[in-house]
Amino acid sequence: MLSLSRYIPYRPRCRIRHNSSLPSFADSAVYPLSVARRFLKYSALGIVFLGSTTAVIFEGTHYWVEHVALKPSEEGDEVRKWEWNLEGERWSTPAGGTDPGLGFKGRHAVRAAWMAWNWDEEHSPAVVTSDAAEANPSLPGPRGAAVMDPRLVRTELSLRAALDVAERKAIEGKLQPTTLPQLLLLHASVLERMGLESSRRARSQYERAWASHPSGQINSARIANKLGDLDFRLGQNDSALSWWYRAIQLSNITPDSTHSPPVFPVPESMPLSPCAQRTLLSTLTSVSAYYATTGQLNEARSLDEHSLNLIRSVRQPESFASASPPHALHALTLLQRSSVFSVHLAEVEYALKNRIPPSLQWLSVAAESSERVARALTGMPIGNSSKAGENHRTFMDKGILASYAQSASMKQPASSLLRDARRTVAESWNLMGILNEPKNLQTALECYERAVKWAGTMDGDGSERPGEGILDRDWQIIFGNYKRLKSKQDDVSSK
Repeated sequence: MLSLSRYIPYRPRCRIRHNSSLPSFADSAVYPLSVARRFLKYSALGIVFLGSTTAVIFEGTHYWVEHVALKPSEEGDEVRKWEWNLEGERWSTPAGGTDPGLGFKGRHAVRAAWMAWNWDEEHSPAVVTSDAAEANPSLPGPRGAAVMDPRLVRTELSLRAALDVAERKAIEGKLQPTTLPQLLLLHASVLERMGLESSRRARSQYERAWASHPSGQINSARIANKLGDLDFRLGQNDSALSWWYRAIQLSNITPDSTHSPPVFPVPESMPLSPCAQRTLLSTLTSVSAYYATTGQLNEARSLDEHSLNLIRSVRQPESFASASPPHALHALTLLQRSSVFSVHLAEVEYALKNRIPPSLQWLSVAAESSERVARALTGMPIGNSSKAGENHRTFMDKGILASYAQSASMKQPASSLLRDARRTVAESWNLMGILNEPKNLQTALECYERAVKWAGTMDGDGSERPGEGILDRDWQIIFGNYKRLKSKQDDVSSK
């Protein structure tokens, strides 16, 4: 049998070879899609990773603020004895942290406000547009742009959000008794720093805090004092007098009910409570300033003299170094108040009798007392009086002692006291220069130089600028007096 394969002709196989250098239409369409798919894949992974990292950092920061920054203060018995635990602005509950009754949103808003207040850069200007001003009635400026410290803006916005939540939760009865009053006080304190228009809303918040605050004489007296000061700045003198009178009544253990505004009796003795003593003297300082600025000079002098007698009746420690830090801080606070009353007396004496020697004496006492306060707070030798020509940085660049800086209750009061003491020293020396200038140019120049030393500091290039806590307008007056008289003396010497 014959095989058919022998008669089938051979067919060569055809092999199609693809040129790798010339991609087909299908490959050219798939490749971009593959790249896009990989790009979207890795972008999604990156977004998830970035979002997760941001969320962890965000919540971790809030966790740190809740459990570390706002933990309950572990102050000693001395701090409670001198009642510094009652001073300052409170951001946390007595047990520490934020109130659980605020819920997730409210607690985050409180912590955000704390971070904005404590961590944001101070004195860096922010522009608030008219739209922002309309959305936020508390911001100054009816139309156009308003410029202010962004730290205040962010803190106010966060506190307002926290208050919106707190007011709803308070109606439901979920908040602790002190939470809403504390938030109202914090909000009012921030608004008060944001300008005249915001101060009017701050007054409303203080009044709400007064109405909702748990009964307690000391805290109520402090709120009344703040309301009096705020009304005085807003030009509402009658309301200011009424609030100051309430503050004096609440601060004094045995108030005299036979008096009523505008007659302010000074108690015959100081209250036993250290916090009440400080509140009483703060209120009397405000009343003294009111009397002086409204032309009631005899009333101002009488109140200043009685207030100084009250301060002298309090037993002071033998030395600030030997006393405990809380005791020393209380004594220094009273000493600084005596300096302020002395400055008031100097101004009133000069306005009443136009006699320079008594005014110079009161100003010298004020400068010496406030210098002692500043030196004690910064750890500088108290016995050395300031001399003309001393290094500016010696005084203005030193902070408070670690014993105060490391105390949650005393840090803010000590820092504020140091700022006030420096201002009082600078003001006293400047006024002494003004009184001495008509008859003794050299003495006046030395007084101006000391005022500049306490009010200013030096930049790295050696130029003068206002120190921390010194207002620009005060610095311009003090430094202007020094430069004017210095130039006058140089002209006389060159002739």
